[in-house]
Amino acid sequence: MSEVSISNTNPKILLVASRALAALRPSLIAFLIVKASELSGGGETPISFCNVLFVGNLCAALLVIGWFGFKPIISDLKEIEWRLWLGLFVNACLAALLSSLIFIGLGYTSVTNAVLLGRFGPVLYAIAGAFLFDRRLHKAEWFGFSLIMVGILAIVLKSNDFQINRGDLFILGSALVYAVTSVLGKVMLFQDCTLRTMVFTRNFLSSIIFFIIAMRIFGPKHFADVFSGQLWIVMVVYALIVIVMAQFLWYGALEKLDAKTVGRWTVLSPVFGVVYAYLLNGERPTAIQGIAFAVIMAGVLISTFGKQPLMPKELAGGAESTISSS
Repeated sequence: MSEVSISNTNPKILLVASRALAALRPSLIAFLIVKASELSGGGETPISFCNVLFVGNLCAALLVIGWFGFKPIISDLKEIEWRLWLGLFVNACLAALLSSLIFIGLGYTSVTNAVLLGRFGPVLYAIAGAFLFDRRLHKAEWFGFSLIMVGILAIVLKSNDFQINRGDLFILGSALVYAVTSVLGKVMLFQDCTLRTMVFTRNFLSSIIFFIIAMRIFGPKHFADVFSGQLWIVMVVYALIVIVMAQFLWYGALEKLDAKTVGRWTVLSPVFGVVYAYLLNGERPTAIQGIAFAVIMAGVLISTFGKQPLMPKELAGGAESTISSS
């Protein structure tokens, strides 16, 4: 997928497509864990922290090199100033933290909960982006965001007998990181950072971070099943679809849409996520999840399509600029 074709596509279409792909992540990870032994040829821990996060991000970085070539990416990296390098490194650290929180959180909560709680991220991003980029939120948006928060609180409290579930806490933490890294990504795209450089550094540096973490915490034995069975084939497909394509589409939209628009046009993310959870993991929403889903979707629709006054174009050249969460 070239940067030219992305730049010529409606950014709202890019945004919805990126969220459709990104919404696959929690369901697909849970599915891989269930099918782990079969895919690895009998390995004990083939779908582990290291194998999904380290191998997945490394495959994503290699796929970017394979598509664009090594020399163009190196040429881009040589032209980057130290401040932008710092931003790329911080972005990679946040990406590693985001994936880690989602992966760990899925060990303690359901995929459906992870999908619905992940709506907290776009809300935070829309609010933060509105203040940071000098955009005013209107009554319909505040009301819609409030409904989303009510739905999230209903899941966190009611489904766990009014106790904080560890997994839900990790997912909410990932939503906060999602908002921060989205704001940072928007800022860096204004600094003439190319999409290929952004996606490559995010995944390559993340893979190094995951490798160091796994070595420090788990030791070399954690890598024993990295080459097990069909794992690499599965992770290449996972990296291409869920990581690389989703990120290119996401950053392509991020570059042209303002924060509020991004927050609103992720409208279908929870729908995608709940459908994937059912198809891949066989999860049927509980009564409280169904009610929370309805409330969250009402909030999303109100904040997206509520009547708003006309606003001037945002930022340089009229370009409206801005993940997933989960």
